[in-house]
Amino acid sequence: METSEKARSARVSFRSVFSVEGGRLAIGHFNRPLVDEECRKLRFAWERSRLPGVEDFEVTAKQVSFVTPPTAVDSTWASIDKILANPSLHSTS
Repeated sequence: METSEKARSARVSFRSVFSVEGGRLAIGHFNRPLVDEECRKLRFAWERSRLPGVEDFEVTAKQVSFVTPPTAVDSTWASIDKILANPSLHSTS
């Protein structure tokens, strides 16, 4: 059960960061497409608790992207990783 749960867990497997007008555009690709519920919950987590300094955020089944100051890129990736690793993200209740 634990093995199949780990296989199901989504994560950002490839990350790119580009300089844009004094900030950074970060784009991450997931290791597998997110199901609709995962996309909704990730969007909801973003909308409920906007990250300091993150100017824009978008998530699709295949990738996540955000614009942030250079100093906030790593902490934003860490927040996304934490949300994806949260077991409640995969619950149906």
